[in-house]
Amino acid sequence: MAPFLVPGRLPKLTACRRSEPGVADPKGRLDVTVVPSPRAGGGPAVTVSPGLAVRCLALDALAVSASDVLAGHGVDSVLLKGAGLARRLGVDRLYADVDLLVAPATVTAAQAALQAAGYRPRLPLDLHVVAATWHEQPWHAPGPLPLTMELHRGFAGVGDYDELWRSLRLGADHLDLAGGRVLVPDEAGTALIAALHAASPAGFGKPARDLARALAVFSPDTWEAAGRLAARCDAVPAFTVGLGLLPAGVAVANQLGLSSTRGPSSAWLAARLATPTAVGLAHLADVSGPGHRLRVLSRLVLPLPVHLRQFDARAHHGRLGLLWAYVRRIGRHVRLLPRVLRELRTARRRQHG
Repeated sequence: MAPFLVPGRLPKLTACRRSEPGVADPKGRLDVTVVPSPRAGGGPAVTVSPGLAVRCLALDALAVSASDVLAGHGVDSVLLKGAGLARRLGVDRLYADVDLLVAPATVTAAQAALQAAGYRPRLPLDLHVVAATWHEQPWHAPGPLPLTMELHRGFAGVGDYDELWRSLRLGADHLDLAGGRVLVPDEAGTALIAALHAASPAGFGKPARDLARALAVFSPDTWEAAGRLAARCDAVPAFTVGLGLLPAGVAVANQLGLSSTRGPSSAWLAARLATPTAVGLAHLADVSGPGHRLRVLSRLVLPLPVHLRQFDARAHHGRLGLLWAYVRRIGRHVRLLPRVLRELRTARRRQHG
Protein backbone atom coordinates (compact mmCIF):
# COMPACT_ATOMS: atom_id res chain seq x y z
CA MET A 1 0.00 0.00 0.00
CA ALA A 2 1.43 3.34 -0.98
CA PRO A 3 1.78 5.88 1.83
CA PHE A 4 -0.50 8.87 2.12
CA LEU A 5 0.95 12.32 1.60
CA VAL A 6 1.93 13.14 5.16
CA PRO A 7 4.81 15.20 6.57
CA GLY A 8 8.06 13.28 6.28
CA ARG A 9 6.62 10.80 3.77
CA LEU A 10 6.25 12.87 0.63
CA PRO A 11 6.73 11.21 -2.77
CA LYS A 12 9.66 12.00 -5.01
CA LEU A 13 9.43 15.69 -5.91
CA THR A 14 10.40 16.79 -9.39
CA ALA A 15 8.01 18.50 -11.82
CA CYS A 16 4.33 19.09 -12.41
CA ARG A 17 2.13 20.62 -15.06
CA ARG A 18 -1.17 22.48 -15.24
CA SER A 19 -3.85 21.21 -17.59
CA GLU A 20 -4.80 23.73 -20.25
CA PRO A 21 -8.36 24.94 -19.59
CA GLY A 22 -10.86 23.59 -22.10
CA VAL A 23 -8.38 21.09 -23.56
CA ALA A 24 -6.98 18.64 -21.04
CA ASP A 25 -9.26 19.62 -18.17
CA PRO A 26 -12.25 21.93 -18.63
CA LYS A 27 -11.84 23.22 -15.07
CA GLY A 28 -8.16 24.06 -15.57
CA ARG A 29 -7.23 22.09 -12.48
CA LEU A 30 -3.80 20.85 -11.59
CA ASP A 31 -2.54 17.55 -12.93
CA VAL A 32 0.72 15.69 -12.50
CA THR A 33 3.03 13.52 -14.53
CA VAL A 34 3.27 9.83 -13.62
CA VAL A 35 6.45 7.85 -14.32
CA PRO A 36 7.41 4.21 -13.62
CA SER A 37 8.51 3.82 -10.03
CA PRO A 38 11.75 2.14 -8.98
CA ARG A 39 10.08 1.18 -5.70
CA ALA A 40 9.29 -2.39 -4.82
CA GLY A 41 6.06 -3.43 -6.46
CA GLY A 42 6.62 -1.34 -9.57
CA GLY A 43 3.66 0.98 -8.94
CA PRO A 44 3.49 4.43 -10.49
CA ALA A 45 5.49 7.20 -8.87
CA VAL A 46 4.05 10.69 -8.76
CA THR A 47 6.39 13.50 -9.76
CA VAL A 48 5.23 16.73 -8.21
CA SER A 49 6.35 20.07 -6.92
CA PRO A 50 6.55 20.57 -3.13
CA GLY A 51 3.74 23.12 -3.38
CA LEU A 52 1.36 20.53 -4.81
CA ALA A 53 2.25 18.02 -2.09
CA VAL A 54 1.46 20.61 0.59
CA ARG A 55 -1.72 21.50 -1.27
CA CYS A 56 -2.89 17.88 -1.05
CA LEU A 57 -2.30 17.94 2.70
CA ALA A 58 -4.44 21.07 2.90
CA LEU A 59 -7.15 19.40 0.81
CA ASP A 60 -7.17 16.40 3.15
CA ALA A 61 -7.72 18.78 6.07
CA LEU A 62 -10.45 20.52 4.06
CA ALA A 63 -12.20 17.20 3.41
CA VAL A 64 -12.33 16.57 7.16
CA SER A 65 -13.42 20.10 8.09
CA ALA A 66 -16.10 20.30 5.37
CA SER A 67 -17.44 16.89 6.36
CA ASP A 68 -17.57 18.04 9.98
CA VAL A 69 -19.36 21.26 8.99
CA LEU A 70 -22.03 19.30 7.15
CA ALA A 71 -22.35 16.74 9.95
CA GLY A 72 -22.83 19.57 12.43
CA HIS A 73 -25.96 20.52 10.48
CA GLY A 74 -27.23 16.96 10.22
CA VAL A 75 -25.94 16.34 6.68
CA ASP A 76 -24.13 13.07 6.03
CA SER A 77 -21.42 13.06 3.32
CA VAL A 78 -19.08 10.68 1.48
CA LEU A 79 -15.68 11.65 0.02
CA LEU A 80 -15.86 10.45 -3.57
CA LYS A 81 -12.22 10.71 -4.71
CA GLY A 82 -9.13 12.34 -3.23
CA ALA A 83 -7.34 10.48 -0.46
CA GLY A 84 -10.01 7.78 -0.32
CA LEU A 85 -9.51 6.87 -3.96
CA ALA A 86 -5.74 6.92 -3.45
CA ARG A 87 -6.04 4.44 -0.56
CA ARG A 88 -8.31 2.10 -2.54
CA LEU A 89 -6.00 2.18 -5.57
CA GLY A 90 -2.82 1.91 -3.51
CA VAL A 91 -1.08 4.84 -5.20
CA ASP A 92 0.46 8.23 -4.40
CA ARG A 93 -2.30 10.14 -6.13
CA LEU A 94 -2.53 13.94 -6.21
CA TYR A 95 -5.79 15.84 -6.48
CA ALA A 96 -6.93 19.42 -6.93
CA ASP A 97 -10.15 19.69 -4.94
CA VAL A 98 -12.46 17.90 -2.51
CA ASP A 99 -15.53 16.03 -3.79
CA LEU A 100 -18.21 15.40 -1.17
CA LEU A 101 -21.43 13.57 -2.05
CA VAL A 102 -24.59 14.23 -0.05
CA ALA A 103 -28.11 12.87 -0.32
CA PRO A 104 -30.06 14.89 -2.92
CA ALA A 105 -32.72 15.67 -0.32
CA THR A 106 -30.13 17.36 1.91
CA VAL A 107 -28.56 19.69 -0.68
CA THR A 108 -30.43 22.76 0.56
CA ALA A 109 -29.33 22.10 4.14
CA ALA A 110 -25.78 21.47 2.92
CA GLN A 111 -25.69 24.81 1.07
CA ALA A 112 -26.91 26.63 4.17
CA ALA A 113 -24.30 24.89 6.32
CA LEU A 114 -21.47 25.80 3.96
CA GLN A 115 -22.54 29.43 3.68
CA ALA A 116 -22.81 29.72 7.46
CA ALA A 117 -19.26 28.36 7.76
CA GLY A 118 -17.84 30.95 5.35
CA TYR A 119 -17.79 28.93 2.13
CA ARG A 120 -18.61 30.91 -1.02
CA PRO A 121 -20.20 29.44 -4.17
CA ARG A 122 -17.99 29.82 -7.24
CA LEU A 123 -21.06 29.99 -9.48
CA PRO A 124 -24.35 31.79 -8.84
CA LEU A 125 -26.69 29.51 -6.92
CA ASP A 126 -29.55 30.44 -9.24
CA LEU A 127 -27.63 28.67 -12.01
CA HIS A 128 -28.03 25.44 -10.06
CA VAL A 129 -31.70 26.13 -9.38
CA VAL A 130 -32.64 26.57 -13.05
CA ALA A 131 -30.27 23.93 -14.47
CA ALA A 132 -31.95 20.86 -13.02
CA THR A 133 -29.41 18.38 -14.38
CA TRP A 134 -26.40 19.67 -12.43
CA HIS A 135 -24.69 17.14 -10.20
CA GLU A 136 -21.96 19.21 -8.52
CA GLN A 137 -21.44 22.73 -7.16
CA PRO A 138 -17.96 24.25 -6.68
CA TRP A 139 -17.44 26.22 -3.44
CA HIS A 140 -14.49 28.36 -2.35
CA ALA A 141 -13.27 27.21 1.08
CA PRO A 142 -12.64 29.86 3.75
CA GLY A 143 -9.01 30.55 4.62
CA PRO A 144 -5.87 31.92 3.00
CA LEU A 145 -5.42 29.13 0.42
CA PRO A 146 -7.48 29.03 -2.81
CA LEU A 147 -9.06 25.62 -2.18
CA THR A 148 -12.24 24.30 -3.77
CA MET A 149 -14.83 21.91 -2.39
CA GLU A 150 -17.23 20.29 -4.87
CA LEU A 151 -20.63 19.57 -3.35
CA HIS A 152 -22.16 16.61 -5.21
CA ARG A 153 -25.75 15.48 -5.24
CA GLY A 154 -24.90 12.91 -7.93
CA PHE A 155 -22.21 12.08 -10.45
CA ALA A 156 -21.75 12.37 -14.22
CA GLY A 157 -23.47 9.56 -16.08
CA VAL A 158 -25.79 8.61 -13.20
CA GLY A 159 -29.54 8.69 -13.77
CA ASP A 160 -30.76 7.99 -10.23
CA TYR A 161 -28.95 10.26 -7.76
CA ASP A 162 -30.97 8.99 -4.79
CA GLU A 163 -29.97 5.38 -5.42
CA LEU A 164 -26.34 6.39 -5.93
CA TRP A 165 -26.35 8.01 -2.50
CA ARG A 166 -28.10 5.07 -0.80
CA SER A 167 -25.73 2.52 -2.32
CA LEU A 168 -22.50 4.42 -1.68
CA ARG A 169 -23.51 5.39 1.85
CA LEU A 170 -24.53 1.83 2.70
CA GLY A 171 -21.11 0.43 1.82
CA ALA A 172 -19.03 3.41 3.01
CA ASP A 173 -16.05 2.95 5.34
CA HIS A 174 -14.41 5.42 7.69
CA LEU A 175 -10.99 6.77 6.73
CA ASP A 176 -8.72 8.47 9.28
CA LEU A 177 -7.36 11.56 7.59
CA ALA A 178 -5.67 14.81 8.62
CA GLY A 179 -6.77 14.79 12.24
CA GLY A 180 -10.29 13.55 11.61
CA ARG A 181 -12.41 10.98 9.80
CA VAL A 182 -14.34 10.93 6.56
CA LEU A 183 -16.54 8.35 4.88
CA VAL A 184 -15.30 6.84 1.59
CA PRO A 185 -16.96 4.38 -0.84
CA ASP A 186 -16.19 0.68 -0.64
CA GLU A 187 -14.27 -1.03 -3.45
CA ALA A 188 -17.36 -1.55 -5.63
CA GLY A 189 -18.35 2.09 -5.25
CA THR A 190 -14.79 3.17 -6.02
CA ALA A 191 -14.73 1.00 -9.16
CA LEU A 192 -17.98 2.57 -10.33
CA ILE A 193 -16.74 6.12 -9.71
CA ALA A 194 -13.44 5.37 -11.51
CA ALA A 195 -15.27 4.14 -14.62
CA LEU A 196 -17.79 7.01 -14.61
CA HIS A 197 -15.04 9.60 -14.13
CA ALA A 198 -13.12 8.18 -17.09
CA ALA A 199 -16.29 8.45 -19.19
CA SER A 200 -16.84 12.11 -18.31
CA PRO A 201 -15.43 15.00 -20.38
CA ALA A 202 -11.62 15.07 -20.34
CA GLY A 203 -11.66 11.46 -19.21
CA PHE A 204 -8.25 10.81 -20.73
CA GLY A 205 -5.29 11.61 -18.49
CA LYS A 206 -5.59 11.18 -14.75
CA PRO A 207 -9.11 9.62 -14.77
CA ALA A 208 -7.95 7.06 -17.33
CA ARG A 209 -4.89 6.27 -15.18
CA ASP A 210 -7.14 5.85 -12.15
CA LEU A 211 -9.35 3.47 -14.11
CA ALA A 212 -6.34 1.50 -15.34
CA ARG A 213 -5.16 1.11 -11.75
CA ALA A 214 -8.65 0.11 -10.58
CA LEU A 215 -8.82 -2.54 -13.30
CA ALA A 216 -5.46 -3.87 -12.13
CA VAL A 217 -6.12 -4.01 -8.39
CA PHE A 218 -9.83 -4.82 -8.04
CA SER A 219 -11.03 -8.41 -8.29
CA PRO A 220 -13.65 -9.71 -10.77
CA ASP A 221 -16.09 -9.93 -7.85
CA THR A 222 -15.60 -6.23 -7.17
CA TRP A 223 -16.32 -5.34 -10.79
CA GLU A 224 -19.42 -7.55 -10.76
CA ALA A 225 -20.62 -5.64 -7.70
CA ALA A 226 -19.80 -2.35 -9.45
CA GLY A 227 -21.86 -3.48 -12.44
CA ARG A 228 -24.84 -4.24 -10.18
CA LEU A 229 -24.43 -0.85 -8.55
CA ALA A 230 -24.37 0.81 -11.98
CA ALA A 231 -27.62 -0.96 -12.87
CA ARG A 232 -29.32 0.14 -9.64
CA CYS A 233 -28.43 3.81 -10.09
CA ASP A 234 -29.12 3.91 -13.85
CA ALA A 235 -25.49 4.37 -14.85
CA VAL A 236 -24.84 1.33 -17.08
CA PRO A 237 -24.38 3.30 -20.35
CA ALA A 238 -21.74 5.66 -18.91
CA PHE A 239 -20.17 2.78 -16.94
CA THR A 240 -19.80 0.87 -20.21
CA VAL A 241 -18.36 3.90 -22.03
CA GLY A 242 -15.75 4.32 -19.30
CA LEU A 243 -14.71 0.68 -19.37
CA GLY A 244 -14.51 0.80 -23.16
CA LEU A 245 -11.68 3.34 -23.04
CA LEU A 246 -9.13 0.67 -22.07
CA PRO A 247 -8.53 -2.88 -23.35
CA ALA A 248 -8.67 -4.25 -19.79
CA GLY A 249 -11.96 -2.43 -19.33
CA VAL A 250 -13.38 -3.95 -22.51
CA ALA A 251 -12.50 -7.38 -21.12
CA VAL A 252 -14.32 -6.58 -17.86
CA ALA A 253 -17.35 -5.31 -19.80
CA ASN A 254 -17.41 -8.56 -21.76
CA GLN A 255 -17.26 -10.57 -18.53
CA LEU A 256 -20.17 -8.57 -17.16
CA GLY A 257 -22.23 -9.16 -20.29
CA LEU A 258 -22.04 -5.52 -21.34
CA SER A 259 -20.33 -6.11 -24.68
CA SER A 260 -23.60 -5.50 -26.53
CA THR A 261 -24.45 -2.43 -24.45
CA ARG A 262 -23.54 0.77 -26.21
CA GLY A 263 -23.40 3.86 -24.09
CA PRO A 264 -24.93 7.09 -25.36
CA SER A 265 -23.06 8.74 -28.19
CA SER A 266 -22.83 11.97 -26.19
CA ALA A 267 -20.96 10.21 -23.36
CA TRP A 268 -18.72 8.41 -25.85
CA LEU A 269 -17.81 11.68 -27.57
CA ALA A 270 -17.31 13.55 -24.30
CA ALA A 271 -14.89 10.89 -23.05
CA ARG A 272 -12.83 11.44 -26.20
CA LEU A 273 -12.66 15.24 -25.83
CA ALA A 274 -15.00 15.99 -28.70
CA THR A 275 -16.24 19.55 -29.14
CA PRO A 276 -19.04 20.62 -26.78
CA THR A 277 -21.19 21.27 -29.86
CA ALA A 278 -20.85 17.67 -31.04
CA VAL A 279 -21.52 16.38 -27.53
CA GLY A 280 -24.61 18.58 -27.25
CA LEU A 281 -26.00 17.50 -30.63
CA ALA A 282 -25.34 13.85 -29.81
CA HIS A 283 -27.16 14.32 -26.52
CA LEU A 284 -30.06 15.75 -28.48
CA ALA A 285 -30.29 12.45 -30.35
CA ASP A 286 -29.89 10.42 -27.16
CA VAL A 287 -32.82 11.95 -25.28
CA SER A 288 -36.43 11.02 -25.90
CA GLY A 289 -39.53 13.16 -26.15
CA PRO A 290 -39.97 16.28 -28.29
CA GLY A 291 -40.28 18.57 -25.25
CA HIS A 292 -37.01 17.34 -23.75
CA ARG A 293 -35.22 17.62 -27.08
CA LEU A 294 -36.48 21.16 -27.56
CA ARG A 295 -35.13 22.16 -24.13
CA VAL A 296 -31.75 20.57 -24.89
CA LEU A 297 -31.57 22.34 -28.26
CA SER A 298 -32.54 25.70 -26.80
CA ARG A 299 -29.86 25.42 -24.11
CA LEU A 300 -27.27 24.44 -26.73
CA VAL A 301 -28.04 27.37 -29.04
CA LEU A 302 -29.18 29.97 -26.49
CA PRO A 303 -27.93 29.12 -23.00
CA LEU A 304 -29.28 31.00 -20.03
CA PRO A 305 -27.54 34.37 -19.46
CA VAL A 306 -26.37 33.29 -16.00
CA HIS A 307 -24.63 30.33 -17.60
CA LEU A 308 -23.14 32.30 -20.48
CA ARG A 309 -21.63 34.82 -18.07
CA GLN A 310 -19.49 32.07 -16.55
CA PHE A 311 -17.62 31.58 -19.82
CA ASP A 312 -17.62 34.96 -21.57
CA ALA A 313 -16.58 38.12 -19.69
CA ARG A 314 -18.29 40.33 -22.28
CA ALA A 315 -21.66 38.96 -21.18
CA HIS A 316 -21.30 40.96 -17.94
CA HIS A 317 -21.32 44.31 -19.81
CA GLY A 318 -25.02 45.03 -20.04
CA ARG A 319 -27.47 43.99 -22.74
CA LEU A 320 -25.13 44.80 -25.62
CA GLY A 321 -22.36 42.74 -24.03
CA LEU A 322 -24.73 39.82 -23.50
CA LEU A 323 -25.94 40.07 -27.11
CA TRP A 324 -22.35 40.13 -28.36
CA ALA A 325 -21.57 37.02 -26.25
CA TYR A 326 -24.47 35.17 -27.91
CA VAL A 327 -23.23 36.22 -31.35
CA ARG A 328 -19.73 35.03 -30.52
CA ARG A 329 -21.12 31.71 -29.31
CA ILE A 330 -23.07 31.15 -32.53
CA GLY A 331 -19.96 32.10 -34.51
CA ARG A 332 -17.94 29.46 -32.68
CA HIS A 333 -20.57 26.86 -33.52
CA VAL A 334 -20.35 27.80 -37.21
CA ARG A 335 -16.53 27.71 -37.28
CA LEU A 336 -16.49 24.32 -35.62
CA LEU A 337 -19.11 22.83 -37.91
CA PRO A 338 -16.71 20.76 -40.11
CA ARG A 339 -15.09 19.20 -37.05
CA VAL A 340 -18.48 18.67 -35.40
CA LEU A 341 -19.77 16.80 -38.46
CA ARG A 342 -16.67 14.57 -38.51
CA GLU A 343 -17.13 13.74 -34.83
CA LEU A 344 -20.81 12.96 -35.27
CA ARG A 345 -20.07 10.70 -38.25
CA THR A 346 -17.50 8.84 -36.16
CA ALA A 347 -20.03 8.41 -33.34
CA ARG A 348 -22.68 7.20 -35.81
CA ARG A 349 -20.32 4.58 -37.27
CA ARG A 350 -19.51 3.42 -33.74
CA GLN A 351 -23.22 3.22 -32.87
CA HIS A 352 -24.06 1.10 -35.91
CA GLY A 353 -20.77 -0.80 -36.12
